[in-house]
Amino acid sequence: MPFEIAFTKPIQVADPDIYINQCCWGGDVVTERLLPIVTGHYDDIQHEQEDWGWFIWFRKGRVALAIDVFCDDPEQGAFRIHLTSRQKRWLLSGRVVDTPELDELKDAVLRELESWTGNACTATRVDENHV
Repeated sequence: MPFEIAFTKPIQVADPDIYINQCCWGGDVVTERLLPIVTGHYDDIQHEQEDWGWFIWFRKGRVALAIDVFCDDPEQGAFRIHLTSRQKRWLLSGRVVDTPELDELKDAVLRELESWTGNACTATRVDENHV
């Protein structure tokens, strides 16, 4: 099942007018910090803003992985990250599954965030609806 990682890191943004919604605020800074974890290790990397936040989507073999970033409080720099892995089913859309690739991603994201924030972060298991 997916993971949710919550952390706080006060950040500065270059242009606050680029964000679609408040939940997108600063997500570009967070994803830029996490992109080196993905680049060179995964395929089909996509990185963009949506109306719900920022994402990095990528693949490792048959497994599709996602890092989805949401801002809960721009003033405090409170963020949540959802990590998800999916496997495509024949002729059907992908389904959320636990994979070794998800555990590897979680460990790498936690290491990077803890190094960046200077604080311990925890990952909480959530269901496929991120609850």
